[in-house]
Amino acid sequence: MSRIRFPGLKTGVVICAALTLAALLLFQSRNLAIAQGTTTTQQTLLDRIQIGDLLTRYYGDLSAGASHDLAQYYSDDAVLDVNGIVAKGHEAIEKLYAGLGGGGRSERQGRSHMLLNNLLVSVHGDTAQAWLIWTGVMNDTVRLTPRLLEQGREYDELVKRNNRWYIQHRVITADSGMPASYDSTYKPREHPALP
Repeated sequence: MSRIRFPGLKTGVVICAALTLAALLLFQSRNLAIAQGTTTTQQTLLDRIQIGDLLTRYYGDLSAGASHDLAQYYSDDAVLDVNGIVAKGHEAIEKLYAGLGGGGRSERQGRSHMLLNNLLVSVHGDTAQAWLIWTGVMNDTVRLTPRLLEQGREYDELVKRNNRWYIQHRVITADSGMPASYDSTYKPREHPALP
């Protein structure tokens, strides 16, 4: 067996550096697990993927104008708080979306999209919390540069029922570009700390 040689370095220095590096890596990985607050397993990874997909599909339906179908993403006892307008249960949530008419955006031409960023999901068995930043983007035509419409934060509490995730409590808070239709109800919400 041949040895790797480091000209000018003594064997003891190399061994000491290797042990120090190993100790630092071990300490760092242990601290990351503690900082995240939950143990990552195959099931929690699957749950996080399913929750991310749920939220992406939700915003896809919202961008496509399918607001009449959005209640399917919520549990029967769900609460939705959008800039201070609160709806409880499927019927009230459907009514809220029908009344908003796309948040006052129906007069706009072009295609809008929602970008979801900085998604953090914390899973605890059959419950979970999700935090994210959303950004509304308008594509007026294929020739024009897209423009930002609005941006805000979202906090969700989710429940898993019959192997499917549902939103149980959702708080959506605009940070900029809020439509005037929310002026009388807007209440900036401070969301719980990140997981």
